Amino acid sequence: MGLFSDVLERVRNEHAVDPIFTIGPTFNDMLLSISKAMDLLEGKPVRSGMKVAVLAGSIARIMNLSHRECGAIVYAALVHDIGLAYLVSDIYPHLPPGISEKTIFQNHALLNARVIGTPHDRPLSDELLRHLERHPALSAAFVSRIGLSSDVSDLVAAHQELYDGSGYPNGLSKEQIPLGARILSFADVLEGVIDNFTKEMSGLTSRKLAIESFLEIKAPGRFDPDVIEVFKTLLNDYDDFLKQLSSLEVESMVRQLMPERSTPMDGRALHRIVSEMGNLADELMPEFKRGRAPKVANMAVRLAESIGIGYEQCGELVLAALLMDIGHLATPAHILFKMNPLNSEERATMQDHPRLTHDVLKNIPGFENIGLWASEHHERINGKGYPHQRKGYEISVGGRILALADVFNALTSQRPYRTHAHAPMDAIPVIGQGRMTLYDNALVSQLRVVVLKSDIVGLLPAY
Repeated sequence: MGLFSDVLERVRNEHAVDPIFTIGPTFNDMLLSISKAMDLLEGKPVRSGMKVAVLAGSIARIMNLSHRECGAIVYAALVHDIGLAYLVSDIYPHLPPGISEKTIFQNHALLNARVIGTPHDRPLSDELLRHLERHPALSAAFVSRIGLSSDVSDLVAAHQELYDGSGYPNGLSKEQIPLGARILSFADVLEGVIDNFTKEMSGLTSRKLAIESFLEIKAPGRFDPDVIEVFKTLLNDYDDFLKQLSSLEVESMVRQLMPERSTPMDGRALHRIVSEMGNLADELMPEFKRGRAPKVANMAVRLAESIGIGYEQCGELVLAALLMDIGHLATPAHILFKMNPLNSEERATMQDHPRLTHDVLKNIPGFENIGLWASEHHERINGKGYPHQRKGYEISVGGRILALADVFNALTSQRPYRTHAHAPMDAIPVIGQGRMTLYDNALVSQLRVVVLKSDIVGLLPAY
């Protein structure tokens, strides 16, 4: 049995034995993809979270923390802000005019440490700040759900606490804060300093000046003095450290710091993590769009099985459907929640999400089909889809199946811009208007067969 067959059987609760797989993603592979998704959410360059992890892990090693403690710090750094995804709809109504949630997310650690003032000197409302202060707990809960230990979740929960007691959520100070969280809070702000204060600079000397200014003026009192001194040693002893940190080498650097997890996951663990990743995108959506991906997965699998696609690829389809909107983590809330037609710039931003989905998934071993199919669910047979305007059989069969399953779900679900949802059979002629132009003609015919044979509800157990 292959890994993705195991995923499908886990989804259907048909499998009781835990097989061992030699091919497929490890836990570390999936965690790095989650870190990239976190970067999209915050509007930061991809691998920003990895920089925090390398900074924190390197400091922890020099401080002679145990292998387990170092591993927990690196894991926590990779996903420390992922809980922000659950706050977008709550924060959106309280944003100051002209400031997006991405700007808040990019700068929240610097704001907390009083390294910078509020964007454009506009005050943030108490309601917005109260919501923002929930994210460490939400991130910690995510960490627990994907199977990481309390060693990691405890650090994530405390990563916005500051040494002088001015941080959140509990106002802890000094040794009340776990050492790993003290290291993480420093590394998190330091990465922001490097990113924010060196965008207009070039060269190692300028970068060092920005960091040295932060260490001398802003860091004392707010961060553990031992942690600050260890970083100064790191900066002085390793001339190429900052250069490597800002290069593609950072991914290999963080892998060297991560705990060894070389065994591929089984279907249960993989499905759990992918479901949580899919939920991140789901949380961003307006209420009427939530819960869409599992329904698309249901129909996609039924369509695939009806044309003779095997268990292994059906399992891949489930994962592709759950992950197809992960690129929306980069889409600003004002676009996601806009009820009026999008302008050309907003439409271009919205239509970039399948490409970003592929970017998050493309380096996961064994996810070649999953990344491709997920990125093609908005392509259309006539070449007028997006993001790549592929035509006909240039679009993979998985992409064509997901596109059809997606539009079927949209038509049979409630939407605020129409009076009612279509009944399953009533959706077929509407979709049929797009035969040969929007959707694969043979698949449209097969969709009718599938709907006639099934009540649609409960095609697979709920995810």
